[in-house]
Amino acid sequence: MAFPFSFSFTVIFNGLNFIMILLLCSAAQTKGSGSGAGAGAGSGSGSGLVLLLDNPDHSYFRTQSLSQEAYMTQSDIAATMSVLLGFAPSASLSVSSSKLDALLTPNPFKRPHAVLVLEARGINQETLSGLDFSNFGLESYSYRHLVAESSDTAFDFPEDEVMLVSLKGASDDENDLHSIEKELSDLALWLGGFYTGGQQPMQGNLSIPLSKESSLTLNLLKGADQIFAKELVSLYQNIRRVAVMHENLAESSLDTAELLLGSFAGVEALQEHYGHNNIPCKGLELFLNVAVKLFNSLQLSYGGQIVGIVAMNSNVVPSSEEMFDIKLTSRNSHLLSELDSSKRLPPNFAEVQAKLIRKAVAWSMAFILLVTTLVGVYYLFNMPITRDTLLYSNVKLD
Repeated sequence: MAFPFSFSFTVIFNGLNFIMILLLCSAAQTKGSGSGAGAGAGSGSGSGLVLLLDNPDHSYFRTQSLSQEAYMTQSDIAATMSVLLGFAPSASLSVSSSKLDALLTPNPFKRPHAVLVLEARGINQETLSGLDFSNFGLESYSYRHLVAESSDTAFDFPEDEVMLVSLKGASDDENDLHSIEKELSDLALWLGGFYTGGQQPMQGNLSIPLSKESSLTLNLLKGADQIFAKELVSLYQNIRRVAVMHENLAESSLDTAELLLGSFAGVEALQEHYGHNNIPCKGLELFLNVAVKLFNSLQLSYGGQIVGIVAMNSNVVPSSEEMFDIKLTSRNSHLLSELDSSKRLPPNFAEVQAKLIRKAVAWSMAFILLVTTLVGVYYLFNMPITRDTLLYSNVKLD
């Protein structure tokens, strides 16, 4: 009777295991289907989104990876920037190598050495949830949920090998309003829209077509609309300036990695003014549309040797604070600090110096005497034992 009992117990146990495996597979499939790109990309956990832009050949980011994690932290972004620029991540960054392996291509000798990083701050989850990446005509991209860290992300690069280019924000100088308005008209035409001027500079109406037969119309008499327009023009101007700078750098044959850092506060200004209106969502769509178009233009200037990272952060921080604390340090800084410390001489430096000189002379004389004694002993023991023919000869010389 033991055999049927054990057999039935085995059948029941295997059946329970099979049911558990089915439940786990269905849960994993549900989780995987919820992490795909498209509408509602910002509905996942975290405090923002990170959009990763690659060249059309998918040279630097992995296109598909079953083991990739659906979130990134600021440290992950910093480590990714370091590896893409050709440097090992800083030891202060808590990053797992498996996450970087799942994100980047495995060829360490093929890196772009040029990274564009844009931070759009203060974007709430409701605005992010309305994103649809299929509206931007992206050729090669991926995204991750951004999880905020409590501590600041600080790391450094060697200043003789990395060029840090700051894409500064919009200028508040009233004298620049005429030039900003002209650039705004050019930007509107470039995007297929138009700008109608007002009685004063930067007081007209801006209208830009978007996807799904919609458009964004801004009245620059409103402070939030004007901030958004200025930020957009600033991004447009700085990216074009970077393209010209890179062409001049390429002609000088300098092999220097380039890190382009910029921030965008226009969507945050629209959210503060319009609240949960549809205008902040359209503003975010317009910002990403401009960012993608500018990145594609940089692809032509850099010959495909550049990647883009757009971090859309929902945390509201002061404009003076940056997402990354990046410093350029010299490799000779440690040596220079030692030299500077050596210049601070002790009070009894002359006495110590005299003792060292006397000790050096004594050791030198001892070494010379030892060498001469050894040489003399060597020649003494190696003298011929036969009589010298000239010394013991009976020949008398006149």
